[in-house]
Amino acid sequence: MSEFNRRIFLKNSALLTAGAVVAPTIIVAYAGINSPSGKLNIAFIGAGGKGMHALNLLVNHPKLNVVALADVNDESAGKAYQLLPNIPHFRDFRKMLEDLDKKIDAVIISTPDHTHHYIAKWCMKRGKHVYLEKPLAHSIYEVRDLMKLEKETGLVCQMGNQGHSGPGIKQLNDWIQKGYLGVVSEVHAWTNAGWNKVKATRPEAQPVPATLDWNLWLNAAAEVPHNKAYYPAVWRGWNEFGSGALGDWACHNMDAPYFALGLDCPEKVELESTGPSLLSFPESVKLCYTFKSAKYGNQVKLNWYQGPKYKVPRPAMLEAGREMGSEGGGTLIVGSKATVMMNSHATSPCFIPQSKQVEMAELIAVKSNPNAPKTYWNGHYDNWINSCLGLEKPNSDFAYGGRLTETMLLGNIAIKTNKSLNIDPVTRKILNDPKASALMNQSTPRKGWEI
Repeated sequence: MSEFNRRIFLKNSALLTAGAVVAPTIIVAYAGINSPSGKLNIAFIGAGGKGMHALNLLVNHPKLNVVALADVNDESAGKAYQLLPNIPHFRDFRKMLEDLDKKIDAVIISTPDHTHHYIAKWCMKRGKHVYLEKPLAHSIYEVRDLMKLEKETGLVCQMGNQGHSGPGIKQLNDWIQKGYLGVVSEVHAWTNAGWNKVKATRPEAQPVPATLDWNLWLNAAAEVPHNKAYYPAVWRGWNEFGSGALGDWACHNMDAPYFALGLDCPEKVELESTGPSLLSFPESVKLCYTFKSAKYGNQVKLNWYQGPKYKVPRPAMLEAGREMGSEGGGTLIVGSKATVMMNSHATSPCFIPQSKQVEMAELIAVKSNPNAPKTYWNGHYDNWINSCLGLEKPNSDFAYGGRLTETMLLGNIAIKTNKSLNIDPVTRKILNDPKASALMNQSTPRKGWEI
């Protein structure tokens, strides 16, 4: 254990022994207290990969000051450090917060799934607004814990399912509300991503590069020997670190119908699969979630597809040669009057066939709103930034993003146990399956990583 880890562990142990709680600094609406310029001072936790993508979008944002960067891997964060050579950077985000606490208002967290809960909770307990990449966390326990903390602190939190702030989800919601689709009782969502290593075995130990802190990369997860088979990005295919194709894409491609139909906790998750994989995920999966729509009162079947075996049913009215969805997958929303197809990330909703879109053109025309706030870079980031500044409310706060993630994680529990699930949507508990129920809980964190 590093000296910093030891100090943190001893401090937390002393607080727990004394029955004390680390009191968060609650900021209900940001008022520029720490920033004379009135800008939001943000730090990036995870500066390579998705973090670098966010940094490129936001580095010159007129409402932001980037004040610090943290990444456990100097190599993957190298471009970020070159982009901002005068900004302090750290391997351990906790050291960053300890040194620069009063200079940081908010954080953007772009790290592997298994680290989301620990990092977000640590930041929230210190009063930082949080933008957290999807999925919200790695277990249902962790999701609920972050939802609870958001409610207790009043901090501005946003899950990074970027399509939720785009026009597509608003258009679908409007079309359903106006009855253009009729009664929607059937949805199909899918991804073309894989992230399965069906025959995966535990990789042998490799020397840890000088550029990486493997202990910090593991975070609270159980210790395994270092191997480059786990990073970058490929951690998504290892079930102790990632959440597979479902975790990577469902928060994008299930989002629009989940929101527009007012779905919450499913009653059933029915599974078809090419079989379990001990360390990874099956090659192909089909899941059928059964919900009762809180918004419209009818039963909804939401079908999810990943892998080559289970094919999304092609609508009979879809023109020959016309592609379904986009590179990342897509969504079909089937109503009693009409069917709508969307690309990944809740984008480009359109009626099928094309003649139906033409017929509906006047009804569905989008009228521009001259009073709408200007979007500088990316609508989802802008929405969170403006919310931190007290100007808006977050579109995909943890209260919503958590429910969507929980639905996805129930699917992964079915995949891992290779069994269909029955769920009580009121108590949100899995019925009569102790093994599946146990997977809802947080795994035991490594010593020194309790929070």
